[in-house]
Amino acid sequence: MSNEDEVRKSLLAKRAELVKRVGGTQAIERQEVAEGQNDNAQLWEVSDIRDDLDAQGATELDQVNKALARLDAGDYGLCTECEEPIAVARLKALPYATLCIQCAEEAEESS
Repeated sequence: MSNEDEVRKSLLAKRAELVKRVGGTQAIERQEVAEGQNDNAQLWEVSDIRDDLDAQGATELDQVNKALARLDAGDYGLCTECEEPIAVARLKALPYATLCIQCAEEAEESS
């Protein structure tokens, strides 16, 4: 299996996990509302937490989808700022990284 195949397999697995997680939290909440398991205050608190998790999951899912598109386009692993290769260790840790470590640090400093 080539490195590209391994990356694709890893990204697809991550995407499946995120789709399941985001959809699962929404299904649980709908079930709890239908069954009346929580009072309103608890329901709102749990709903807010789930909304935050869903938003994070949706953001990560978007990043994974964009990484798959870059893989298809042949741009995967190149920094979107300086166009230099992103370190393999960084991509293993964060497979949807778009910036090399130097550009990421510069972006963080300017925020």
